[in-house]
Amino acid sequence: MKQTGKLARLGIQLAGVAALAGMLGGCDEWENVMKTEKVTPKYRAQPDSAKQLMSYISTASSNGKRVRMTGSGHSASDITITNEVLFTPEKLNKPLNLDRARLKNPADDKLVRVQSGMRIRELNTLLDSKGLAFSNLGGYDGQTIVGVMMTATHGSGLAYGPIADQAQSIQMVVEGGRMVQIEPTNGITNPATWRGRLEEDSTIPVELIQNDDAFNAARVSFGSMGVVYSVVLRADQKFWLREVRRKIKWSELKKPGGYLERLMQGLPVYADKPSPEHWELQYTPYADANGDHTFLITERHRSYTPLPEQPASERGQPGTDFVSGLITVVEQPIAAIIDTFPSLGKTILEQSLTSQEDDNYTNVSYKVFHIGVVNDTPAIGIEAAFDLSQTVAALERSFALSDQLFAQGMVHTSPIAIRFVKKTDALVAMQQGRNTGFMEVIGMRDSKSTVPLLKSYQRTMYQDLGARPHWGLDLNLLTGESQLRGLYPKWDVWKAQYRRFNGGTFDGKVTDRLGISVRPR
Repeated sequence: MKQTGKLARLGIQLAGVAALAGMLGGCDEWENVMKTEKVTPKYRAQPDSAKQLMSYISTASSNGKRVRMTGSGHSASDITITNEVLFTPEKLNKPLNLDRARLKNPADDKLVRVQSGMRIRELNTLLDSKGLAFSNLGGYDGQTIVGVMMTATHGSGLAYGPIADQAQSIQMVVEGGRMVQIEPTNGITNPATWRGRLEEDSTIPVELIQNDDAFNAARVSFGSMGVVYSVVLRADQKFWLREVRRKIKWSELKKPGGYLERLMQGLPVYADKPSPEHWELQYTPYADANGDHTFLITERHRSYTPLPEQPASERGQPGTDFVSGLITVVEQPIAAIIDTFPSLGKTILEQSLTSQEDDNYTNVSYKVFHIGVVNDTPAIGIEAAFDLSQTVAALERSFALSDQLFAQGMVHTSPIAIRFVKKTDALVAMQQGRNTGFMEVIGMRDSKSTVPLLKSYQRTMYQDLGARPHWGLDLNLLTGESQLRGLYPKWDVWKAQYRRFNGGTFDGKVTDRLGISVRPR
């Protein structure tokens, strides 16, 4: 009997090894877009269905292997990295049927269900075909929908939280390869009509979990609670945007009772005319001859009545689109020139702001949110998330820090951007519990200044203002739970849910760095 048991266990182990071997073994190197992280995993796979995803995770879990899923690779941080089993999302990129019989409101026509690997640009096309749209977006559309959710990526406008706030229901494969469907306590699914099966494959059981803590932990969990298979989003009606971009000096912007003070008080930014629903700032941290700083305000006004759909070439000053494309192509020599002649960086920043001025650009919403070909510039960035009330302090701290770094030979190669985001209940989103200002600092990847400058900004804003690093853009600033508890008041609530769904299978480089791996390597 003992021998029979040993043979049975050996058979199971061999079957598991065979299943792992069915993935791509001895893989090529995987590298993120910003070229800050790379890994050669032992196994790599592109799951193409819920059943295959569950099978792969079940096999990896039973064999003690770690599993991580990448998005499109646009995170600079290590959140996707493992050298064991790495999934990529290219084949989980389809729209899915939503069983409306299971909904509390079957007639809700703004709910859309898609697989986790669908990119924002593909979703924009899908939503547009249905007369719908994302209520808010960031400036780029190449990320996967779950990639932006897991990192609390966002647009700008204090009526809107991170993109993860548009998620209503998440189907996720967790420890052991089982499928769960996580929603808020008062979620969209009616438990009385819930069939407990996956819509597109009735052989797959799905456990419905309607619990606020579980949902608020899972939707922003930097890929560490499981692998998301699908998500249900709540969209808005299709709308258009009118964009106005104008320059203003810091001395005017910060006047008492003015634009910035009203913004920080949660008031409409204009007292005497319609205020934009979406707005953000760009600026040069270097003072002009008068000791002042140039800012560019971008304002976007929503319209549910169609507006003219202008081509991107008509946005900003004449030739802006062409120049942006040219910079993208010749980024390396430009970076070398700025490294050699740092003072040119100050001129380039001023000209960059001037080139974007525009008193009227209109298009369908997602084409205005997308900032254009400049997204293709080889660059690295960080974001620091501070309490909205600290906006002026953060800006003035950046002026002093930039001068200090310039004196050390580190120069900005791009304007700094400030965006504004509504607070969220997601437990470890950067916007958790507070209306938030985001400072985005980016630099040309090939400039020798970029990485040390970005790390200095990240460290300074964290130490001086308690700014939370963007999960997808953390250049290894966070290295332990003492930091995390200080930044996130509900960290231990999140950690309990993380341990509920992850028994070690979804550990990775990021959980090792943070000191929270269930089974540390």
